[in-house]
Amino acid sequence: MTKPQFTKSKTPMLLEMYIEIDDFCKSDPVIFQMWSTNRRGPSPKLSLGEVMTILVYYHHQSYKNFKSYYTEYVSKQLRSDFPDLVSYNRFVELIPRSFLPLCLYLNHRCSRSKHTGIYYIDSAPWPVCHPKRAHQHKVMRGFAQWGKTSVGWFFGLKYHLVTNQLGELMNFYISAGNVSDANIKVLFLLTKDLKGWLFGDKGYLLKDYKRDFLQKEGLLQIFSKCRKNMAKRSVPLEPSLWIGKRGIIESVIDITKNQCDSAHSRHRSPFNAFANLLAGLAAYTFRPKKPTTKIKLEARLLPQPNSLELAA
Repeated sequence: MTKPQFTKSKTPMLLEMYIEIDDFCKSDPVIFQMWSTNRRGPSPKLSLGEVMTILVYYHHQSYKNFKSYYTEYVSKQLRSDFPDLVSYNRFVELIPRSFLPLCLYLNHRCSRSKHTGIYYIDSAPWPVCHPKRAHQHKVMRGFAQWGKTSVGWFFGLKYHLVTNQLGELMNFYISAGNVSDANIKVLFLLTKDLKGWLFGDKGYLLKDYKRDFLQKEGLLQIFSKCRKNMAKRSVPLEPSLWIGKRGIIESVIDITKNQCDSAHSRHRSPFNAFANLLAGLAAYTFRPKKPTTKIKLEARLLPQPNSLELAA
């Protein structure tokens, strides 16, 4: 198989993606064997690293339609980078086979994020169709469920994200639309490797037994704003300042939705839909500029007298 000859000055982001994704695919012999062996049909000309690179790189472009992206951009402008390109229909057939490797690769990207001790958690709806067409929707049947957000009802799924204050993706989880943000199973899978402070919105108000289970004997502390009809809990100064910066994860979700186009409702296969979401989240991790936040604790403290004033 011919290895793509990338032009570094032309597509530096594409070169970076391909090198890392291809090295990851070759590092795991199980993934490589799953891709190379197929009981039906000929073996694909494209390698797994090339297919995953094309999928992830799509979310860095301005295209909102994958067919236009593949036929107008990849097939014409990236022909020299991918000499073994297949037809669009054949490429769509290969996407479901990249679903599991994309999931493993996104976990790999999340594991490389910095453990800063300050994390934010939130979920985003993933509608699979208009609510009025939910009764006749067939593509995501068995996966999608009715869910409700602050703006109303939707029919689809949800993806849960955890980031640090640097905007780096720490963990992710995909669930049905009717799964609560405070679901103990989801929270355990999202926070099992975290230590420090975790900030969420009012949907993450937990009962005491759930909070004690997740906090792992004080290794992880969960903070969330109280509702109007609840007695306010005393929160230390520094965590109370960090919780006010919770909008950073809203910015991350907005980027994954609108700029990376990770979740839309135009799919004809559930595996292709999940692969598109995973590729969009992976594309976000490659962004050079991510939303970040910080606090200046010194500005919130009282001025301290200097040594001369103390001596006087």
